Amino acid sequence: MPSAAQLLPVVKRLIVNADDYGRSPGVSRGILHAHRQGIVTSTTVMINQPGVEGQLAEALACPTLGVGLHLVFTAWRPVLPPERIPALVDEQGLFLEQHTLWARAEAIPVDQLRAELTAQVERFLALAGHLPDHLDCHHFVHLYPPFFQVYADLAAGYHLPLRVPFPPETDFAQAVKTLPFLEGFPHDLVRGMIVTDSALVRARRLAHPDHFIGTFFGRRALTTAHLIGLLETLPEGVTELMCHPGYHDPPLDSSTYRTEREIELALLTGPTVRERVADLGIELVTFAECRQPEKGR
Repeated sequence: MPSAAQLLPVVKRLIVNADDYGRSPGVSRGILHAHRQGIVTSTTVMINQPGVEGQLAEALACPTLGVGLHLVFTAWRPVLPPERIPALVDEQGLFLEQHTLWARAEAIPVDQLRAELTAQVERFLALAGHLPDHLDCHHFVHLYPPFFQVYADLAAGYHLPLRVPFPPETDFAQAVKTLPFLEGFPHDLVRGMIVTDSALVRARRLAHPDHFIGTFFGRRALTTAHLIGLLETLPEGVTELMCHPGYHDPPLDSSTYRTEREIELALLTGPTVRERVADLGIELVTFAECRQPEKGR
């Protein structure tokens, strides 16, 4: 006879978080559409973008949309004057792009990074009148442990949940699959970063989802079958699915991820996907559902 615990339903909660809100008016418009007509529940704002003030106000006007902060230090201009963070910017005062930053990571003073990211949190607070509901980061350079410590310290200092974009270090094989953005990096390097970063999250007892899915990205992954497969194999607990829907408009002309955003938007709002979420009994939630890691994990 099954035990009482075995009779309890398996609870699967899903945060569908759309990155890059504020990247362009078309991206922001697409994210709002993916929330109102699809399965997107959460977004994160690039607070260093021009014209972001009005777009942020539109997001905050959606009462069911979780609005977090997409910390940026690899694209566009900083919030602080460039002369205050000279190691993070080029001669034009623009952030170093991600590959350059990886190459120089060991030489970057973390106090400059801490100052800029703190300024981004404070700018969100000033514009919104309250803190973001969580933190995550543009690109994955923040996985470099000294940078990740700044990220973790911010979450702890402001008492915010954060994206943890990797599984426990005990499941390294899964970690490599989960982080397609680090494809090509030496496995030992990735393993070392995950071990160190996981320890930081545990030591600070930071609230975060139980699981992270980063593989819904790139033209080959953007199919109904792949997205439904992710839903059908969703683990128990709270999972974050990272996505990048949007409309292609002129500010995206220089981006390598343009038409893919519109494909994502179509998939995330498609009736087949919405119906499958309902059929599977998946609860669509925001970062408000996140919990602190259990002791010993």
